[in-house]
Amino acid sequence: MTPNDRPRVLCVGLATLDVIQLVESLPGSNEKTVALDSLTAAGGPAANAAVAAAHLDGDVLLVTALAEHPVSDIIHADLAACRVTVRAVPVDSPPVVASILVTAGTGDRAIVSPTSSASGATAPSVSAAEIAELLEGVTAVHLDGYYPSLAIPIAAAARARGIPVLLDAGSFKPHTDAVLEHVEVAVVSGDFAPPGMTPDPVSVLAYLVERGPTFAAVTRGARGIVFRGPQSRGAVPVERVNVIDTLGAGDFFHGALAVAVAQAGASDQEFSHQLAWASLVAGASVGSFGTRRWLGAR
Repeated sequence: MTPNDRPRVLCVGLATLDVIQLVESLPGSNEKTVALDSLTAAGGPAANAAVAAAHLDGDVLLVTALAEHPVSDIIHADLAACRVTVRAVPVDSPPVVASILVTAGTGDRAIVSPTSSASGATAPSVSAAEIAELLEGVTAVHLDGYYPSLAIPIAAAARARGIPVLLDAGSFKPHTDAVLEHVEVAVVSGDFAPPGMTPDPVSVLAYLVERGPTFAAVTRGARGIVFRGPQSRGAVPVERVNVIDTLGAGDFFHGALAVAVAQAGASDQEFSHQLAWASLVAGASVGSFGTRRWLGAR
């Protein structure tokens, strides 16, 4: 594949610094425990999706909000090592740092971070000229639901240019409906529930397509994926895999899906196959500790 043939994916959203520790069990109150393994790497849904897309030979640009800060330097360096180009819109607040404990044997994780406060954060806007430059040659845009002041104008401009826009929505946020208006492919977690609704997949899929997306899906972990398109509805099973660490798996799923849509567009004929392929990528990521080892880079 030549550079000009590579799918060009623009990811928009959160970049954090993840400090990840592998432990036998979570420590109790006033208890210390020894880490079996550890990793410090860039994290956040959009950043992880960008890493996966680059790993799958995508030409990837991440637009995020980062202050000039020593922690930001670490984030930039790690993403550069993963072949992700970063456009950081400056903000005053320091970068988000997440502390993550992964339990050996189950792959379950416990996460402490202030990322929820960033979900509605207003990052400095980018101009129409800057958006046009960011979208040059782009064949898919991926949003993670963070920084709506960046995501919404970029998504609107992308749709106006016929570029597919994908949304990863782990939970409903106050600005979710405003984002959905500019989204073609919405994939949400099994916990996604708009106000007044229970997380029932059929109802959630109907809610999503009523608000803009042409294609929608709900991921449910080992129970598989349910989806809906203009002329198609169904379920995609996921393969059983040996789980070491589930951290980032959902983000990597979305990065893979963005690459698939960037290559072939979104259609009733392709959507279920694209979801299945993305789930295979996510499955490959859970077989080792951390968010980088599965890439073969470390």
